[in-house]
Amino acid sequence: GRRLLARASNICYGEGGAGTWSDGKLTTRIGRNSGPVRWVLSQLVRFGAPQEILAIGKPHLGTDRLVAILRTMRAHLTDLGVEFQFGTRVEDLEMTGGKVTGISVRNVAGGEVEHVKVDTVVMAAGHSARELYENIAMKAESKAALAPKPFALGFRIEHPQAMINSLQLGEEWAPLAAGGKGQLPVADYRLATQIAVPLPPSGVLEPVP
Repeated sequence: GRRLLARASNICYGEGGAGTWSDGKLTTRIGRNSGPVRWVLSQLVRFGAPQEILAIGKPHLGTDRLVAILRTMRAHLTDLGVEFQFGTRVEDLEMTGGKVTGISVRNVAGGEVEHVKVDTVVMAAGHSARELYENIAMKAESKAALAPKPFALGFRIEHPQAMINSLQLGEEWAPLAAGGKGQLPVADYRLATQIAVPLPPSGVLEPVP
């Protein structure tokens, strides 16, 4: 039967967040061979990812592997003394003199709130953290640390793969893709544009080269 969605504990949260149940594509536009990207890929291999992700152009982990990799990472960090508190929600930041001095955390099951003293906080609130940021914005001292940033918005438009192969590879070479099992990889494409705010008077958007 149907069940009610637990707002504080569902597929969007927990170990790895919603991305744990994605198909594990490793995509970046900051340079596949840059130092930081290579380091991340090497760490994934260290904790169970296939060695091939260090060499192929579009590395892919797969959902099942992501779950195991995350568990191995957690075990490693636990051995180093890191404590994981599942079922715990950060409610607010506590600040004194312009510095973070603690956090308020709530036990999701029981509802108890605990005030934890800290020296440093890494804000990695993840999916659906609106309420946390609203709490921060309601206080003048912490609101001063917030700043709006540009963001990227993506849309997924699906076309028949055969059509994309034909347009990108040409009629002669498209059959060699053979649905991902041929001599050539299936074709893809990406279209991007930058929108000025406010919109230009003409309403015409110029594509990004």
